[in-house]
Order: sequence, then C-alpha cells, then structure tokens
Amino acid sequence: CPTAGITLLLPLALLLATTSQPPGGDSLKEQGDVDLPSCPSPCACSLDDYSEELNVFCSARNLTRLPENVPSNAKALWLDGNNFTLLPAAAFRNLSSLDFLDLQSSQLAAVEQHAFHGLRSLYHLHLERNHLKHLAPHTFLHTQNLVSLSLNNNYFGKVEEGLFAGLSNLWYLNLGWNSLVVLPDKVFHDLPNLRELILAGNKLPYLQHQLFCSLTELKELDLSGNALKGIKINIFVKLQKLQKLYLNHNQITAIAPRAFMGMKSLRWLDLSHNRLALLFEDTFLGLLSLHVLRLSTNSISSLRPRTFKDLQFLEELQLGHNRIQSLAEKTFDGLGQLEVLSLNNNQLQDIKVGAFLGLHNVAVMHLSANCIKILPDYVFKGVTKLHSLHLDHSCLSRIRANTFSSLSSLRRLFLQHNSISVIEDQSFSELHELLELDLKHNRLSHLSPQLFVGLRNLEYLFLSSNQLLEISQETFSPLQRLFWLDLSHNQLETLDNTIISPLSNLRYLSLRNNSLETFSVGFLCASFVLEQLWLGGNNWHCNCSLKGLRDFSLQHPVVVPRFVQSVAEGDDVHIPIYTYNNLTCHHPPAMAGLDLRDTTEDSFAHC
Repeated sequence: CPTAGITLLLPLALLLATTSQPPGGDSLKEQGDVDLPSCPSPCACSLDDYSEELNVFCSARNLTRLPENVPSNAKALWLDGNNFTLLPAAAFRNLSSLDFLDLQSSQLAAVEQHAFHGLRSLYHLHLERNHLKHLAPHTFLHTQNLVSLSLNNNYFGKVEEGLFAGLSNLWYLNLGWNSLVVLPDKVFHDLPNLRELILAGNKLPYLQHQLFCSLTELKELDLSGNALKGIKINIFVKLQKLQKLYLNHNQITAIAPRAFMGMKSLRWLDLSHNRLALLFEDTFLGLLSLHVLRLSTNSISSLRPRTFKDLQFLEELQLGHNRIQSLAEKTFDGLGQLEVLSLNNNQLQDIKVGAFLGLHNVAVMHLSANCIKILPDYVFKGVTKLHSLHLDHSCLSRIRANTFSSLSSLRRLFLQHNSISVIEDQSFSELHELLELDLKHNRLSHLSPQLFVGLRNLEYLFLSSNQLLEISQETFSPLQRLFWLDLSHNQLETLDNTIISPLSNLRYLSLRNNSLETFSVGFLCASFVLEQLWLGGNNWHCNCSLKGLRDFSLQHPVVVPRFVQSVAEGDDVHIPIYTYNNLTCHHPPAMAGLDLRDTTEDSFAHC
C-alpha cells in the first residue's frame, strides 16, 4: 500500500534529519560556524535549521555590481548600503524563492524594466533612499505577490500610470519624501487591496477626484508635508474603511463643506499646521467614528456653535496655536465623549459661562498662553470629570471665589506665570481632590487664613517667585497631606514656627532667596519626616537664634545639604549641575561670609 510506505518513511526522515545535526548545533548557523560553499563572496549566510530558510547578508560591502551565485533557495537578501547605480534586467531571475529583498541606500539611479523578473515569491521590496527619478510602467509585473513596496526618499518627480500594474496583493506603499508634483488619475487603480499609502513630504498642490476611488480597503493615508491648498468635496468619498488621515503641514486654507462625507470609519484626522481660518457647520459632517481631531497651528479666529455636532465619539480635540478670541455658550456641544481639549496659545480674552457645557468626560483642558485676565464665576460648570486644568501664561490677575466651582474631580491646577495679585477666600474650597497647585511667578503679596480651605488632599504647592511678605498663621492648616512646599524667591522676612508646624507630612521645604534673618527648627519633632530643607540666599543673622538651625544642619547633612548634583538633560550630554544651599552669615560682622555650618562651637557657647 503506497500510503503505508509514506507513513513508514516519515519517521525515518525525521530521524535522519535529527542525527545529521552537528553536536550542540544552534538553530541559526552563520557562515563562520558552518561552511556554506554556495554563499557568494563577500556576503554572509545563515540557515535556520527549523524553517530551512536561507538568509544572505551583503549589506554595506561597497559592492558596485550584484553578487553572483546567490543560492536559488535564498529566502531573504540584504543588499542595502552598496553602490550599484543600475539594476539590470533579470538581475534576480534564479531567485524564485526569495520573499524579502532590501536595496535601500544603494545609490541606485536606474532600474531596468524587467529587473525583478523571476521574483514570483517576493513579499517585501525596499528601494527607499536611492537616487531613482523614474520607473517604467509594468516594472513590478513579475512580483505579483508583493505585499509591501518602499519607494520613499528618492527623486521621483512623477509616477507613470501602470507602474503598479499586477500588484493586486499590495498592502503597503510608501512614496513619501520624493518630489511628486502631480499623480495620474488612475495611478492607484491597480491596488484594490492597499491598506496603507504614504505620500507625505512631496509637492502635491491638489488632489484629483478619481485619485483614490479604487482604494476601498485603505486604512491609513498620509498626505502630510505637501503643498495642498484646499480639500474639495468627494476626494475621499470612496475611502469608507479609512481609519487615519494625515493632512498636516500643508497650505490648506479652505475645506469644502461635507468634504469628509462617507468616511464612516475615520478615527484620526490631522489638519494641524495649515492655514485654515474658518470652520463651517458641515465641515466635519459624517465623521461619526472620529476619535482624534487635530487643528492646532492654523489661523482659526472663531468657533461657530455646532461645528463639532457630529463628533459624538471624539476623545481628543487640539485647537492650540490659532487666533481664537472668544468662546460662546455651547461651543463644544455634542462632544460628550471628549477627554482632552487644547486651546493653548490662542488670543482668548472672553469665555462665556456655558462655553464648556456638554463636556461631561473632559479630563485635561489646556487654556494656557492666552490673555483671559478674569475668568467669570461658574465658567467650568458641567465639566465635572476634569483632572488637569492648564491656565498658565494667561494674563490672569484675579481669581474669583466661584471660578472653580463644580470641579470636584480636579487633581492638578496650573496657574503659574500670570499676574495674579488677588485670590478671593475659599476660591479652592470645592477642589477636594486637588493634588497639585502651581501658583509660581505671580504677584501674591500675602496669603490669607482662608485661602486653602478645602484642599485636604493637596500634596504639591508651588508659591515661588511671588512677592510674599507675610503668611497668615492659619494659612497652611488645611493642608494635612502636603509634602512639597516651595516658597523660594519671595520677600519673606520672618516665618513663624506655627505656620509650618501643622504640615506633619512635609518632605520638601524651600525658602531659598527670601529675606529671612532667623529660622526656627522647632516645628521638627523627634520623628520628623522632612527630607530636604533649602535655605540658601537669605540674610542670616548668625546669633543665638540660629543655634538650633546650626545644630540641626550639622546633625542632618542630608536634610540640609550643602549642594545637590544633578545631570543636565540632553542627547548623550552628562554635564553636572550643582545647586548650592549656602547658609551664609550676614551678621555679625565677625562671621559675615561664613557658612553657618562652618562657624565654631565657641561662637554659640554663651547661648
């Protein structure tokens, strides 16, 4: 029986294959380990024993012509980084098993029409980063199983119709970063299964209606970095499966109403870095699945109500770096799933109460770098899930008592680099979940007893670079969980011991660069948790009032360090940065210039 004979032969074949392996044989054999006489010079070959796939590595060998006698059973061939200039016809005619060919960065200037003849199993072809200006129609006719084709970073000024004939199985095509000015109407009609098309970094000034009509399976289209002036209707109407569309870094001044109709699967739309001035009520009509919309760095001066009404699943809206001056009531109506809203670096001066109505799920809001001056009461009404609110660099001068009402979930509030001189009492009283409050670089001169009422969970408080002269005795009492307090770069002359003593969890305290003459460490009990105390840059009077600080500093040099070394951030740059904590005496004259820790015990013997 023939079937029985085959059954008996299979175990025998497996046994022979097993016993033929060299002692301790690895699954991957390099040319240096096992002699592969058919490997062309000067390449290296490796054979995977499990899959029996042969890989041939000829990368960066300074070759000017293709290596001869490449084994016909080779599966992958690396020829990148050489100096071929020309790829002749039938160059790979005997490599019918090859499924991967890398020719990138090989100085190729020309490819003859039948260069790829014989590569009927080829899946991946890399021709990027060469000097190619032209490829004849039907160049890839012999590679009908090709799945990915990379032609980016060449010098193509145009692409011939018919170039992609036969590539009905292609999934990925990269034509980015060439010099394409125009594309034939039907250049992509031979690619019905294409999933990703990259045309970024070219010079395309417009898109024809028929250009993408056959790409019904396309999932991602990158048109960024071209010279597009506008988006007309029906350009993308057939792209019903498209999920990501990149149109950023063009010169788009206008988008036709309903331009994105039919794109029911689109999840990501990037229109940033263009010249858009107006958005219409129908601009985004039909984008029912959109999750991310980026419109930053345009020239948008106003937002009309109902502009975003169809975007019910939108999670991120980027509108930063525009020219928006005001927000009317219900500007963002319909965006019930939005989580991130960025309006930073606009010209916002007026925000109406109710502007953010409907934003039930917004967690992060960027309003920094505007010139709002005064925020009205209840301006954030309805934004109950907000976690982070950025209002830095916004010309704010006063915080009203009800500005932050209803923000019961807020964790981080950034108010630094404003001109805030007045914060009305209990302005933060409803922010029970707040963990971080940044008020540095403002104009606060005093802190009232009721200022931080309600902030029972606050952990970080930044008050540096204000004009603080005094702090009321009860100011910090509500801050039972505070462990980081920065009061540096102010004008404090005294700091009563009882002001800091309620902060039983304090780990970090900075009083650098004030006008303090004395300081008591009496607030530190025997089981203190303070880890760093910064006191440099003050006007210390080194008399008996500082004996406690001197003793504490000497006993706990880690808590009151003389300096701390850190490393500057940068690419492979490790430049040490030293932050000094000098306790320099200003008085009495005999000790002037000395560090308190370097004074002698005798100087305090009479205390």
